[in-house]
Amino acid sequence: MKKIIKFLPVFMLLIINNSYSQQIMKTVNDAEKIKSNEQLFVNKPLKTLLKEIGPEIKMVTANPSKSSNSRLGYFTFRFVDTKKYDSCRQKNKYPKQITVFVKESFEWDVNSSKKSKWTNSDLVKYGELTVVGIRVFGESINY
Repeated sequence: MKKIIKFLPVFMLLIINNSYSQQIMKTVNDAEKIKSNEQLFVNKPLKTLLKEIGPEIKMVTANPSKSSNSRLGYFTFRFVDTKKYDSCRQKNKYPKQITVFVKESFEWDVNSSKKSKWTNSDLVKYGELTVVGIRVFGESINY
């Protein structure tokens, strides 16, 4: 009985920790869950939101602001590669995407990385930007 009492707190801690460590967005079709939990991410670093996105981000575009006084900059994260995205657009369809608006101004090299994967170096460079809004757009397609 004493052994059970000793292991009970450890067991409970493992259960609680496991329930909190699951990602909100496990599949692309869960993208709406990010929007419905938007308040968990507003005024937090972008990296906090990205931890909750399970599917691989295969394409990112950005529209930086030159000044946070004029308009917000944003990143659009997509879960299809460039070829699939272009194919969908030719059919007048938009694959599911998440647009994240950030408070601070940032720079983005449009020429070299207009349509590219999100990388660890991007996370280091942009991860501390503050999320101020989220938009989920597009339709579910065969991912």
